[in-house]
Amino acid sequence: MIRLQGKYRLTFPVTPAEIEFRGYGNDTESTTSITLLTSNRIVGRRPKSIAFEFFLPGDIEADYIEVQGYQGPRAWLAGIDRLVGTEVLLTIDELDLAWNVLIGAVDGRFSGKNVDFHGSIELPLFVKDEFVTWSNQKQVLSPGNVIAKQQKARPNTSGKTAKKKSSASKSLVEPAIQAIQRDRIDRKLASVNRAIGT
Repeated sequence: MIRLQGKYRLTFPVTPAEIEFRGYGNDTESTTSITLLTSNRIVGRRPKSIAFEFFLPGDIEADYIEVQGYQGPRAWLAGIDRLVGTEVLLTIDELDLAWNVLIGAVDGRFSGKNVDFHGSIELPLFVKDEFVTWSNQKQVLSPGNVIAKQQKARPNTSGKTAKKKSSASKSLVEPAIQAIQRDRIDRKLASVNRAIGT
């Protein structure tokens, strides 16, 4: 028997014949199917999700219904709608196993003269990703701090040119040194002009 226990408790009226454990391994996706009649226990790494097909009988007087007080597929589907998006405990009696799972939407359709519901569901395992660090400061529990390092500014690769500097600072040589060099050039020109006689 398969039960979902959270704020509300929901039991599948007819135990599915087979259950799939999906997502073994690191990056490779695979599926392991277990028949509940053989009462096998799974061996290996923890799955990422549990999936199975199920059947909700439209005739609430049927002999194979395992749940007392079953009110039909519409009432059962309304119960699962209340659980969608919440964390529940999934227990499988035949395997003596239990997992915390998240409830998602159910796929399926109504068919037959009794309006039975044939559906499938995949329940991803609920894993907490919260990391809390201990601190003896003001807060007893605080989330881990993010330390950002300053980085050097990236060079300009956008094609824009820098703003022009003022005309006073165009020259790399100071004005006093420029005046001395101008005087030297003027003296040399004057001596060359005297020698030529112009």
